[in-house]
Amino acid sequence: MRKIIHTIPPFTRTLAIAIAVTLSSQLYFNVYTDGFRISAAVIILPVLLMTIGEDISTIRICNWTAGCVLLFRSFLLYLSTGSFAGCMLLYFPNAVFYITYGLIFCLLCPNKYAVTYSRMLWVVLASDYLSNLVEMCVTPSRLDSDSTIRFMFLLLGVACIRGFISWIVLIGEKQYRTLLQKEEHEQRYQHLFLMTTGLKSEIFFMRKNSEEIERVMGHAYRLYEQLSGMENVSDEMKKTSLAIAKDVHEIKKDYIRIIRGIENEINEQYDEKRMKFSDVLYILKESTQHLLAAKKLTINLDFSFSEDFYTREHYEIMSILKNMVNNAIEAMETAYKGDTITINQYFSDGNCIFTVTDNGPGISPRHLKNIFKMGYSTKFDIETGNIYRGVGLCGVKATVEEKFGGTITVESEQGNGTAFTVTIPFYAVRD
Repeated sequence: MRKIIHTIPPFTRTLAIAIAVTLSSQLYFNVYTDGFRISAAVIILPVLLMTIGEDISTIRICNWTAGCVLLFRSFLLYLSTGSFAGCMLLYFPNAVFYITYGLIFCLLCPNKYAVTYSRMLWVVLASDYLSNLVEMCVTPSRLDSDSTIRFMFLLLGVACIRGFISWIVLIGEKQYRTLLQKEEHEQRYQHLFLMTTGLKSEIFFMRKNSEEIERVMGHAYRLYEQLSGMENVSDEMKKTSLAIAKDVHEIKKDYIRIIRGIENEINEQYDEKRMKFSDVLYILKESTQHLLAAKKLTINLDFSFSEDFYTREHYEIMSILKNMVNNAIEAMETAYKGDTITINQYFSDGNCIFTVTDNGPGISPRHLKNIFKMGYSTKFDIETGNIYRGVGLCGVKATVEEKFGGTITVESEQGNGTAFTVTIPFYAVRD
């Protein structure tokens, strides 16, 4: 069994278990004698011992439970009889049951973290049955020998039923906990994948910028050489031009170190080499749903593909699709028009084709010819007034054309939506 980390103090949990068992013990029926009860409390007791009480002494929990049951039942009867001591004497065997249960459970299961679920069934059954036998021995009764034997078989049957129910509940709790852990792991995996995708996209632009830095450095050095050959240029200006070239060179080295540092960190944190395209779509859909929920937008997402395939370019594919989907959401959000975004993938003439369409406000012809330019954007934050940086679609175009040798086209009509089509040779994306 897996250990659970609890934040509630042990005493509070012990008292809570005792109270829960005490209240559930009021669901009972008497057998053979009014002093002997069969209650539902013994069903939840082992469940609580193995969950919220797993790091607390079993004997301590059962002793507290015995005391609470004794006092609670005695008080209820005292309200009608007026003799508290007599009531406690009557219900003392019930308290003995829980004390005995704790001792037997602890003896059979000294380490609640190590016990298996198959063994747990026999621990619960034995604790229930043997504790009932001890309670029967201290309960005043007028049973003859034949009735006693029948009573013992009855207790065995009750123990089997209650033990089996408790065992099933424990297995169900384990499965539920496993599902929660799996969901949490999946959310972390998706978050890490999306974060890595974003970093990969940024690195792509950083490498392009490093080429620009190299070009600027070359221009600066050539300027220094030209100035050095001129007699009417001061030495101070020559030194300045050379200093600029050196500074740009240092900036480039720092830039490259940053890129390598990010790449090394990504490779250490995430080592997924290949992924199914269906998984890429699934992660994209889940993250987009969370984004829509955060923005309080009601937009339908329709994702489909013709045939699943493995790819090692999952970062780039995710970056391309995510940028186009987010672009559609931003357009719908600002224009308050449109309710469906459709992503479709299919094959044609050896190409892998992705389409992202929406029925949003569309793009005017004046803006349409500029949407792939670096820094161009028609959207801004209403609250802050900051214009969006406009890198997304420019990055998509650069990735499609330079990384995959593909093409991207866009068709849009104001009032009727927008459709992006990305065409990439299939050999460039398949594993």
